[in-house]
Amino acid sequence: MRGLVLLLILLARPVLAHEFFLGDLQIIHPAIPATPVGARSAAVYMALSNEGDEDERLLGIETPFGRVRFLEPVIDAAGNTEMRERAWLDIPAGEIVLLARGEMRGSLANVNRPLIEGGELTGTMIFEKRGRFDMFFMIDPVESETEHDPVSQPRAKVDETDRARDIADIARALRTALDAPQALIAPIALAGDMAIAGWTTGDTGARAFLRRGANGWNVELWSNDSLLLPATLTSLGVPRTDAGRLLAEVEAQETALGQAFSTRFDAFPGTAYVTGEQE
Repeated sequence: MRGLVLLLILLARPVLAHEFFLGDLQIIHPAIPATPVGARSAAVYMALSNEGDEDERLLGIETPFGRVRFLEPVIDAAGNTEMRERAWLDIPAGEIVLLARGEMRGSLANVNRPLIEGGELTGTMIFEKRGRFDMFFMIDPVESETEHDPVSQPRAKVDETDRARDIADIARALRTALDAPQALIAPIALAGDMAIAGWTTGDTGARAFLRRGANGWNVELWSNDSLLLPATLTSLGVPRTDAGRLLAEVEAQETALGQAFSTRFDAFPGTAYVTGEQE
């Protein structure tokens, strides 16, 4: 077992998460922004990380409002950007593919009821090789029109891609430290080279503190709500501005995921420091 010996890992009922596994394919935070009053369409976002040796193809996503359209920004000869529909989404082996602002995205029409922040929407993803997979979308905070526009946000692609890679790397580092490949890692909050991530195995869970080093993300400790104290983050060398961003993002994400997550993390007994080299 790498790193710290984990206390107890119990088998229990499944819990909500913003990450799903389908073999070696990770579906990271499938989400839809809350819809403003009167809206009849919504964007669909997620990251798909294919850690296997074979390419995969997402053929479609079914929801109670109908199928999700895959739209890709294309620049024409005149330099104008338009969104063109694609019939499927390729997920090459060893790569992360995004449905995100500024690049390929999902679009859902015929939304005939409000989508409220913090709620969920059921869906079924249809893969060429893995078949049908039932899942759900988290309803994230409403986004502005500027955030929704791929032309006016030229940095979004880089930022979203880097964030998706960090999320995948953090989840991998935390599962390695736990020696628990199927641990649920949610939520993940980032600020520069620091991160706070929640982990759950059965009824056991905690919040972990990670730091990016020369060889990637490393888990330093996991704890309960004491990790959310500004003094704790200061003692870990987190600058005040980064600490504020981390705590605000943790609070927002845990609120969206539901009180059960925060309650489980708060109940962790004390603080456990991770020792040993992590791969």
